[in-house]
Amino acid sequence: MKGNTLLLVGALLATGCIGSAVTYKDWHAKEVARLGAGSRIFQTEHGPLEYEVRGSGPALLIAHGSPGGYDLGAAFATLLAAPQSYTYICVSRPGYLRTPLSTGETPEEQADLYVELLNHLHIQNATIIAISGGGPAGIQFALRHPERCNGLVMISGVAKHYSEEEILQSFPPLKRLIRRLYAKLVAMDMIMYLALPFARIQPSGSATFELARTATLYSQRKVGYENDMRQFARITHYPLEQIQTPTFVVHGTSDDEVLFDNAELLASTVPNVRLMAIAGGSHLSFYTHATTVMPALRTFLTQMTSATETNDTNEY
Repeated sequence: MKGNTLLLVGALLATGCIGSAVTYKDWHAKEVARLGAGSRIFQTEHGPLEYEVRGSGPALLIAHGSPGGYDLGAAFATLLAAPQSYTYICVSRPGYLRTPLSTGETPEEQADLYVELLNHLHIQNATIIAISGGGPAGIQFALRHPERCNGLVMISGVAKHYSEEEILQSFPPLKRLIRRLYAKLVAMDMIMYLALPFARIQPSGSATFELARTATLYSQRKVGYENDMRQFARITHYPLEQIQTPTFVVHGTSDDEVLFDNAELLASTVPNVRLMAIAGGSHLSFYTHATTVMPALRTFLTQMTSATETNDTNEY
């Protein structure tokens, strides 16, 4: 799930052209300080949980992908481009950035942590947006806490047994080699440092830059990523038919990182589901097709919010 062709191309173009060891060290120190200053720590019953809250309105809880952190949730909020419409709750799942793995290793434990955080914030209900490797925790939130879950959004999300190695073995040898090399490159902060200037000149520059930034400081995300791979490989079956909340699924049909059959499973099993299949879309189709995906997601969220408010009124 580390794939991002845009960053690789930028890194190759930038190598040897910008930056120095001194500048890189200064940048690295500032990145560490920036991430630490941009979040808060909530002491749950099981350990520290890092999070950020921004905006106001109905709550959107963002479960970031693998790797990631609260900053990926914040970048997605920027891409959604509805800053005054929602309260964005961006969490670093256990093993990422300042949330230790001991706070909750399994998707089930992570779903329970979300409820603790909502209680801490005095928020009764939230829609969960689960991105890529955040899928299992998002599904578990909908299954374990339906009374707290207004809606489920799956963005290129893992919904069943997942093994990165099994997917790699299905590739032709050359593609497998390139993907392995690529994974090593994007785990190197120097490569990401060189790539970042190119992110600013891409379409949706600020959102692209924020998304690219979430791939930096891999050493602070590595424990979470490795735990995710262990947890996803252990998935046998989720009772998706028991998800009663409105569900919106966005997935590229040519995604070769989290395969499209994850979306097909959700579409065929979850009772109240809408699938937005991006023809030929990759794992990053939510970004590459943002001009189509984000308006559709905003429409879904608006319709769901209206329905929730109507139901709440009818209860009185």
